[in-house]
Amino acid sequence: MEATLSLTDAKQAGPVTAEELCRIYSASVCRFAGMVSPSPADADDLAQDALLRAVRSLSTYDPARGSMETWLWRIVSNAARDAAGRRQRLRDVVLRLGIMTPRESESVEDVVLERLGDAGLRAELRRLPWRDRTLLALRYGADLDMHQVGAAVGLNSETAARAIRRALARLRARLKEVKQ
Repeated sequence: MEATLSLTDAKQAGPVTAEELCRIYSASVCRFAGMVSPSPADADDLAQDALLRAVRSLSTYDPARGSMETWLWRIVSNAARDAAGRRQRLRDVVLRLGIMTPRESESVEDVVLERLGDAGLRAELRRLPWRDRTLLALRYGADLDMHQVGAAVGLNSETAARAIRRALARLRARLKEVKQ
């Protein structure tokens, strides 16, 4: 996470502006979007849509319902779920109509994971179920702790931790299968 002011610190200094919200969290939102989106264009769209949703609803934030950071990551994960649903509906229509689509270019996820030097990891991460990818992207892409991940997806921190461990176990099992 960045060594800058957090949303909680900014909120204590007064109302958070749209510019502060974007400045503080745009990098984390972009990393998250890159991990859950199939292409750079989709990642850009997701990050922009999520931050725009947050900015538009900034005036509706209620501190009694939770921290601002939790509120933001709930918006981001909902935007990601909505984008995935739109992509799936489009794929379904394309399949029903028999339309061929051009091959997608390399995604941000591909570039980042390629730097780690493991193409198998990259491919298997993409094959994980949507929930597993979301949890892993929030935990490792957005660098959230277990409590924050849980709050973003509507789970308590213990349940989120178990779900992340299971997602990692499924990823490890897939990687072992590939190596054998």
